[in-house]
Amino acid sequence: MSFLQPWMLLALPLAAIPIVIHLVNQRRFQTVPWAAMRFLLEANRMSSGYTRLRQWLILAMRTLAVLALVLFTARPLTSGIMALLNGESGTQAIVILDRSPSMGDRLPNSNRTRLESAIDQLSSTFQTLGIQRIIQLDEATGKPEEFASLNQWLRAVPRTPWSATSDIPGLLEQALVYAKNNPVGNSVVWIGSDLREADWRSRDGRWAAVRDGFKSLPQNIRFSVLDLSSDRTEDRSIRVTNAQCIDNSETPTLSISFRIDRTSGSDAVSIPVEIAIGNSRTSLDVNASASGAQVNDYRLPLPAVDGSATEGIRGWGWVKIPSDGNPSNDISYFAFEQPPLRRTVIVSNTPDLVAAIELCASIAPQQTIRCESELVTPSQLPSVPLDGVALLVWNDDLPTGDLLEIVQSFVHSGGQVLLVPPENPNDNVAFGFQWKEWKDVGGVARGTPTGVDEDAASNTRISQWQNDSELLANTLNGAPLPLGQLSIRRLCAFDGRATALASMADGQPILAVLENDGPRETAGSMVICATTPSDRDSTLAGDGVVLYVAIQRMLAAGARRAATIKQGVAGVNRDWVQATSLLIAGDEAATTTEYAMHAGIYDSNKSLVALDRGLREDESSTVDESALGTMFGELNWARVGVEGRSNGIIQEIWRWFVILMLAALILEALLCLPRLRRGPVLPSTHRS
Repeated sequence: MSFLQPWMLLALPLAAIPIVIHLVNQRRFQTVPWAAMRFLLEANRMSSGYTRLRQWLILAMRTLAVLALVLFTARPLTSGIMALLNGESGTQAIVILDRSPSMGDRLPNSNRTRLESAIDQLSSTFQTLGIQRIIQLDEATGKPEEFASLNQWLRAVPRTPWSATSDIPGLLEQALVYAKNNPVGNSVVWIGSDLREADWRSRDGRWAAVRDGFKSLPQNIRFSVLDLSSDRTEDRSIRVTNAQCIDNSETPTLSISFRIDRTSGSDAVSIPVEIAIGNSRTSLDVNASASGAQVNDYRLPLPAVDGSATEGIRGWGWVKIPSDGNPSNDISYFAFEQPPLRRTVIVSNTPDLVAAIELCASIAPQQTIRCESELVTPSQLPSVPLDGVALLVWNDDLPTGDLLEIVQSFVHSGGQVLLVPPENPNDNVAFGFQWKEWKDVGGVARGTPTGVDEDAASNTRISQWQNDSELLANTLNGAPLPLGQLSIRRLCAFDGRATALASMADGQPILAVLENDGPRETAGSMVICATTPSDRDSTLAGDGVVLYVAIQRMLAAGARRAATIKQGVAGVNRDWVQATSLLIAGDEAATTTEYAMHAGIYDSNKSLVALDRGLREDESSTVDESALGTMFGELNWARVGVEGRSNGIIQEIWRWFVILMLAALILEALLCLPRLRRGPVLPSTHRS
């Protein structure tokens, strides 16, 4: 229990007034022995027990009435959050609202979304506590917004979720910065969320820094987690996994694949799916099991452009299922175009060293993708047009002069560069990088007789690599790339500001990404490979899976520089959409400043941008009480379940104390009534 006016509790000693009066009255009379009263006292001893009990009850009721009066004037509150408030009303509230897609889900037996419920509960709480100063943290702008009154906050606070996954630890970092710059004596951080793991990121390393930062503050900061993770009704979601043009000489065709997921499903059902391609609509029924369904390579005809089949075609569309409790995941957007040519230029004076790379760059991963490669010498590079090139492989002395400017311009425009060491490195320095000498790390050559001990070559294996990087990420089925099976026999050391992607057991990097000084929005990447695919240097060519996957991933990244469409994630690819972009399809209620946080189709600088919700939004796992305790640690925090509440998170209960006071006074009055006495019953006289 807590109080809005705790200073009134200073009057609690007044509850002792009836006791003091009782003791004083006991001292007013002196006992004087009197022989005539002896027999009367003996006669009253039979009823003295009841008299004493009644006196104690009267005293208790009077004390209880005064106590209830004092507590009533202190305005008591009750709720699970009272342990958090510690008897104080916050002078300011720092509000963090989870606006992820799952907060658009409607509460059971309610027409309000979880986000709307969080806002309503906070509004009622702030009004009860008398909080007027409110600071709203905005994830889209990264800046806090201050409000001087509750009404001002209610007019401005958004009540619709967006398509981006929330970043709760990032928002708490904003709250920490604000608390440091504005040291108010009493603040409460209110977090309204459905506790999805995707939004809370309980294993994120930033939680330790957040805890330490708030503990170091001199002022009192408390945290209230409004838990809206009530049981959900069955939810269905749909997501496009692939959309691409098919190179067909007769009729241009779109191949689309999508996935339907179900939660709490039990029986197989038929789900109608609507597919839109521009202004055209197509529908089909998909038989879904209890977990969902996957539709692969569903083909739809596309109109021809200028008499050609697919050349120059681009477009947009969406797939949609009937709306349910959470409408944010009932639609998925996509854009498509004819896949650009994946062209590779290899600069080398030793073709044998890069023959395997040339082969990997020439083999397309899919029938709809075209690949080609070209081998040139450094002197021929200035005459090669690089506008449509996706990957540039450099296997020679590092470029200088005009060649260096050509490579730098290529990278800054979004191209990918793979640096492979030459046979005899010189002292050239480029991109803040320099090749050193070759090192023989031993190993067993391919075709070694079976009697040779292969364990002698264990130190030549790649021991660690970053599978969360785009280049070495796991395959689509979740399997890691077999880097640990590769054997490195020679490598070339290097100096430069680079981030290692794969390393040997002694820490020597074998694959690394060179830091790029170009514009972050458009720059490509420069990857260093410290060995060659030659059988003399490594087994990259013989065990060609890793080499082929890495080359094709770099080609796919480099081909984006020639693409006129972009497929991204709301909230992640914020640079792709600006307030000046044109909304083609999506949430028409979205403000222009929040376009990048909403799924939809946008026309941005003549590029067609399709934004969809994040992949983790389809996960339903939540953080429990134990996980919250780990994240907040020793901070002063409390979790409050607010679903199902209709009258606010906290309530004033002074009315109960008024009733208690009145009941005590009535009982005291009844106990003070004189005891009814009945005289002796005389026998009646019957007269005839």
